Amino acid sequence: MTLLSNFLILTLYVITSVAGLVFLKLSQGRIFSTTGMSGASLYGIGFLMWYWILTRVPLSIAFPIAAGGLAVGTQIAGHFVLKESLTYTHLVGVLLIVAGISFVALSKT
Repeated sequence: MTLLSNFLILTLYVITSVAGLVFLKLSQGRIFSTTGMSGASLYGIGFLMWYWILTRVPLSIAFPIAAGGLAVGTQIAGHFVLKESLTYTHLVGVLLIVAGISFVALSKT
């Protein structure tokens, strides 16, 4: 797989998983609600995407990018969708994560 296709599938995985987590949070513990089932479905699709990614991208590259992407994505979704506070400490942490993702993504294996 090319660098661009790896980036795209990892980005799609992060978006799908973050959306699933947001829907699960919005379901307020009611897993059998429309929101809960949507969240579980998206999170399940994210798991299948993760499995597919692991068959094609080295784990030492895929995991740091995915974990960092999920950390950043959940901060953004938490703030804009769930109206959670986003402090300067959060922002500094997110910037450090983005810097780390950049170093890992640009490394060669």
